[in-house]
Amino acid sequence: MPGRPQAAARSGAAGHEGAAVGLPARPFGYAMLATLGVGAGLAVLGALAAAATVLVYVGLALFLALALEPGIRSLISRGLPRWAAAATLVVGFAMVIALFVVAILPLAVQQVSVFGTQLVEALRDLPDQAWYAWVTSNLGAFDLNGLLSSLTDLLADPRQLSAIAGGVLQVGTGLINGVTAVVIVTALTIYIALTLPTIVSAVLRLVPRSRRDLTGSLLTEVLDSVGRYVSGQLVLAITNATFTLLLTVFAGSPAPILLAIIAFVAALIPVVGTVIGSILVVLATLTVNPVGALVVAIFLLVYMQVEAYVLSPRVMSRAVAVPGVLVIVAALAGAALGGVLGALVAVPVAAAGLLVINRVVIPLQETR
Repeated sequence: MPGRPQAAARSGAAGHEGAAVGLPARPFGYAMLATLGVGAGLAVLGALAAAATVLVYVGLALFLALALEPGIRSLISRGLPRWAAAATLVVGFAMVIALFVVAILPLAVQQVSVFGTQLVEALRDLPDQAWYAWVTSNLGAFDLNGLLSSLTDLLADPRQLSAIAGGVLQVGTGLINGVTAVVIVTALTIYIALTLPTIVSAVLRLVPRSRRDLTGSLLTEVLDSVGRYVSGQLVLAITNATFTLLLTVFAGSPAPILLAIIAFVAALIPVVGTVIGSILVVLATLTVNPVGALVVAIFLLVYMQVEAYVLSPRVMSRAVAVPGVLVIVAALAGAALGGVLGALVAVPVAAAGLLVINRVVIPLQETR
């Protein structure tokens, strides 16, 4: 009899072990909960994907508002209240956007048509060039005449161009969406620039009081650093576009306003943007003026050196110093994830992450 309690204890332990390793008490309920959890997760991801465009607009507006912040603080230091300083810069920003949409964009679209006509004429005159005759006579396996004839027919024959009417319609839709995006981003930028301190205060209220001072200091430094970087990159892009416009007008390049816009957008991309924009400008000039293309290439090469060693250190002197390797990796990763827009915002995000590492992670590791 004394062995019965021990046997019962052993059987109870074995029963508990079996319950631990076996199926749960309500397997159907657990399966339903897991299914609902996965469904909720997929629904959230689908909602984020559907709202991706809106999130991009908000992020772009935030970066533009941060670019205006150094100027707003400069006006505040001269005695203006924040609302007046913000209103001054925001009105100026809105006027620049309106001038671009109303005056510059139609000229750029018109110059696209002119450039297309000039390109067709240049292709028709190409057989008269000496180098073209040398290529066709020495490289017989390469049917340059047939390629040139097909390309000229495609650009000159409206019946063949009608085959890509769907693409033209998509371009028109994209242009309308682009104008809509400009209006939305401008409105969001105005709102964020006017209410940035309020937004920062609201975010800090979500942080525990014991960490609020450190978080506020770090957040302010991150926003200042990103703002200085974005504003500096905009200054460099405007300088590049202005120089390109003057140079292409002087060299007789086709569509100088369009080439200046291309140079501005390309210059916003760090490291390789200026090089890509310069190559496109030289190739466009080459179609109508080979000597002018050589002149443009020389002057743009000199400008890139001046920008790298004179302008960029002065403009970016107060921004966070980001190692060159990190800039390249961030730009490539941003371009892979989000295209041109991803490449534009990748470096400021990397700079903010580097600042957090220097201010939080490294001091925390030093105390351990």
